[in-house]
Amino acid sequence: MNYYLFYALNILFFALPLALFEINLEQDQGWGGGFPRNKWYGKSFLKGTGVDKILTKITRFESPLNYHLVIMFLFVAVFVLEYLYGSQNIWLILSCFFGVNFFADFFWFSFNWHFDSFKQLLKGPNGSISWHKNWLKLGKEAYLPTNYPVWLSLSIIFFIIAQIWR
Repeated sequence: MNYYLFYALNILFFALPLALFEINLEQDQGWGGGFPRNKWYGKSFLKGTGVDKILTKITRFESPLNYHLVIMFLFVAVFVLEYLYGSQNIWLILSCFFGVNFFADFFWFSFNWHFDSFKQLLKGPNGSISWHKNWLKLGKEAYLPTNYPVWLSLSIIFFIIAQIWR
């Protein structure tokens, strides 16, 4: 399969549905803010542990809820299956992984009809988006989460490597 098509299908069939699912689930809360804390998926079994400290340092997000761990497990499972039964190019899979992470989060802000989420995203630390901890200043009053250029750059770099090492 064409690598461009493979990448686009991952975004279309993985990142977009995930973003729409989370918009319906979280609405205007984000990062599981609307989840009941007495349910297993609204809790964080990792909070305060060494693993939590490593994950929050790497991702620059708040502590992951159990819901996020399940979603990440599904991410990994899908990409392992795509590798085994699909492209068998680890660089393309890594490109898709970072691309899906970027686009799913970006789509959540772009398509969220419950509040002015994209506007709040661009306000950065001055807006109401609390789960992104580090911001990249784009202009006088515009920001993006620092993980956006990192995820997108890694996705592009791995895609180029995938093209070279077919």
